[in-house]
Amino acid sequence: MTDTLTPPSTTADLQSRLRAYVSWVQGNLSGDEKGEAQLYLERLFQAFGHEGVREAGATFEDRIKKERGGVVFADLMWKPVVLIEMKKRGSSLARHYRQIFDYWTRAVPSRPRYAVLCNFDEFWIYDFDHQVDAPMDRVKLEDLPHRWEALAFLLPDNPTPRFENDLVEVTRAAAAKVAKLFTSLKTRDVDTEEAQRFVLQCVMAMFSEDIGLLPRHFFSEALDDALAGASAYDLLGGLFREMNTPGSTGGGRFKGTPYFNGGLFATITPIELDEGEVELLRDAARENWSGVRPEIFGTLFEGSMDAGERHATGAHFTSPAEIAMVVTPVIVEPWQKRIDEANSIPELERVLSDLSQFQVLDPACGSGNFLYIAFRELRRLEHEVQERIRERRRSGNIAGQASFSVISLEQFHGLDTNGFAVEIAKVTLQLGKKLALDELGEHENVLPLDNLSSSIVRADALFDPWPAADAIIGNPPFIGRGKMRAELGDAYCDAIDRKYGTRGLADFVTYWIPLAHDHLPDGGRAGFVATKSIREVSGRRASLDYVVDHGGVIFDAHPSVPWTGDAVVEVAIVCWQKGGEQPAQKKLWAVAGAAPLVVDTITSALSTDIDLRAAKIIRANKGSVFQGVTAGNMAAFRLTPSQAAQFISQAPGAAEILHPFLGGEKFLKQSATDSWTIDLATDDASEAWRKFPSVMEHLQATSLPAAQAKADEELRKKGKPAERTKYLQTWWLTWRRRPHMIRSLTGLPRFIALTRVAADGRIPVYTFVDGGTLVDDSTVAFPFADDYSFGILQSRLHELWFRARCSSMRVDPRYTSTTVADCFPWPQTPDPAKAQQVADFAAELVELRAAALADGVTLAKQYDVLRHPGRSSLRTIHDKLEASVRDLYGFADDVDDLAQLLALNISVSDAEAAGDRVTAPGPVPGVSSTSTWAFPTRPLPVEGS
Repeated sequence: MTDTLTPPSTTADLQSRLRAYVSWVQGNLSGDEKGEAQLYLERLFQAFGHEGVREAGATFEDRIKKERGGVVFADLMWKPVVLIEMKKRGSSLARHYRQIFDYWTRAVPSRPRYAVLCNFDEFWIYDFDHQVDAPMDRVKLEDLPHRWEALAFLLPDNPTPRFENDLVEVTRAAAAKVAKLFTSLKTRDVDTEEAQRFVLQCVMAMFSEDIGLLPRHFFSEALDDALAGASAYDLLGGLFREMNTPGSTGGGRFKGTPYFNGGLFATITPIELDEGEVELLRDAARENWSGVRPEIFGTLFEGSMDAGERHATGAHFTSPAEIAMVVTPVIVEPWQKRIDEANSIPELERVLSDLSQFQVLDPACGSGNFLYIAFRELRRLEHEVQERIRERRRSGNIAGQASFSVISLEQFHGLDTNGFAVEIAKVTLQLGKKLALDELGEHENVLPLDNLSSSIVRADALFDPWPAADAIIGNPPFIGRGKMRAELGDAYCDAIDRKYGTRGLADFVTYWIPLAHDHLPDGGRAGFVATKSIREVSGRRASLDYVVDHGGVIFDAHPSVPWTGDAVVEVAIVCWQKGGEQPAQKKLWAVAGAAPLVVDTITSALSTDIDLRAAKIIRANKGSVFQGVTAGNMAAFRLTPSQAAQFISQAPGAAEILHPFLGGEKFLKQSATDSWTIDLATDDASEAWRKFPSVMEHLQATSLPAAQAKADEELRKKGKPAERTKYLQTWWLTWRRRPHMIRSLTGLPRFIALTRVAADGRIPVYTFVDGGTLVDDSTVAFPFADDYSFGILQSRLHELWFRARCSSMRVDPRYTSTTVADCFPWPQTPDPAKAQQVADFAAELVELRAAALADGVTLAKQYDVLRHPGRSSLRTIHDKLEASVRDLYGFADDVDDLAQLLALNISVSDAEAAGDRVTAPGPVPGVSSTSTWAFPTRPLPVEGS
């Protein structure tokens, strides 16, 4: 395929490799998913400049946990870059959208940015964080040499890809251009309602000619003629009237125009456009409206009505991926469970029948985004049921009749006080029906459009009746209690108080939750995006407390989510069920980007009683901490500085076996090390006597008698030799020498030490110790010399884990590898800039403490200051360090820290179990250390001084 596996040096080099790859695939592979997928991907990675898949850091057959237990296997996982799922040649990739989306959703932590479906002949490339329903690009295998930029992230340096199907940007551009026209009409004092209706009719016409609902580009052609001098008033008005005329237009300019319906086009009010407005509209019509996403167009357009084009291009919207945080648990998962449990054609047909009766309500529907996503998801589920029925009929040689959709738009209900938003919502759903048919490869006439006037209505959810619904979803309005009167007026707020009672400081959004709960049938589900006030005292009492006190169970919750609807707002997402058969386990998404905590109960505060016994061992953490040396007979091995100096003077080689010796209380309460210890490091007595006779004579007089006495006592008590008798074979060594610790610390210029038992009323104090020092068993040693590792260990998050794990494990608060370090989740794939900030603040803390220590102020005295309130430089730098560590982890400030740490622990350990690489404790490549200080050792006295 290629003579070299070095990264391509030029575009021409890469294209040559890819041409060779394409030729090889076409000449050697039949497209068998099971037998050839790994070979196909291995050669693909080599063509992009890697030694191979595994050498790049990717894995084949990556294990992913299923929703209801068990595992599935993704064909290739390369975190955090890409997930690739292969299908056999000729497969319709559209059928596998749900699979790739589910795999991507569960691929945490370090979820890949991109996901790819491939059937050997075509690549469908997704970026679900940006665009959910459609691939960002589709690249045919034979086009890969010149379309390689769509898969540029496969190159070793992961450059940003270039896509040709970024429909979010297409939608922004379209919304901006239409908004510009509306602004122009408003400037000319055209009636607002007439302008809104006219522009929306234009939008429907532009969609229709690009998605095939109009026989020709009648709308664009009319605009071309208007620019040539014809009347836009007559031409567009005429087209809209034909779109509202039953039957098919029999003749004339718009011959063949089908009947759309009497909803959007029921009222035709042509508007005379000036030349500039015709040009604006013609420019808008040049957009590819078949690529415009209805689920976000309405929000962008509606929000730009007064602000114009600039707002549309920069406006935020609730992304489909975020809406899925509600729609998936409330609607998709229970139906998917039913589908998976249906084992026969009659059972599957019952599922279809029940789907046809399922009613969905958004009582604050806005432009209809939640309803649109719910409709598309239910249509996908329906299609899956139909496919399973067809497959069973084929396997049983049963001829099957053609299927048709049983789900109608009339099953989706919306309320909103904004009349124009209601009209946009109707259009959004109507277009969704056509786009769903196209996606699923179904053929059904969508004209005339469904008249949704009775299901999507202008109404006030707080005062008007709600239609019956099995599921209630949405994003009710966010208005803080303090702003309600200013924004809604005194009269309206008084009316709310009269009907619902005064709710103190509860936000406006809290009214929707008890209303939704009361409206649900037994077993019905609801899910809302809301302000975080719903889990705080006054808001919780007015909302979620009501739910759990009236038979509701919260089964899925995100306590804190940065919401794209407003760049500076964090929201809470809550999903609950009223009565019925409850989910046995609930999911609490405590950390963004990590797997959820699976718990028995989620409280109305969107938290849980954290039981850290659920934490799992992370294998990568092994060897990140060691207990210090246990001498056994301490007096025998501990030396004064004078004794150490004397041994060295007698035998200069003794310097290699004598070490400064430090205990936890010593480094807290002294300003320098003044103890030394012996570490002979050989279990051969002959070698020890030959090299260090004076030291062995000392130990023979001090260590051996005590060791012999303990062995004799052991023999008397147990009646047979045991540990103490065995120790007599190496009596010149310490009782527990900790050779693994010594090997790990050897060669380090310094390491981190901590007193093993947590101090009462004082935060754990970590310190750097010189690399030649040994620590006793009142101390634990971390084999890290860098400022970043010091910052993580000294953080409050690590302290919380230390204290809570010891408490939950029912042992004294001792820092051990088994209860604390082996389970503590270090930041995964840490951002280098943020990690550097942690290191810089840690270095500042180290140097601040070192300066005070040099002035004779011990670490214990320095930290005694923090026992009491008051400004201090030490407290200030700890606060800075804490903020930087939290920023690195990405934890929410108002979500239980232990819940977030436990969620990360489970994600990391699960990823590790699945064979994924995880970030181990220790320094981060590229992050520098600026501090060099280590706890000082007093110099040995000079002989004769």
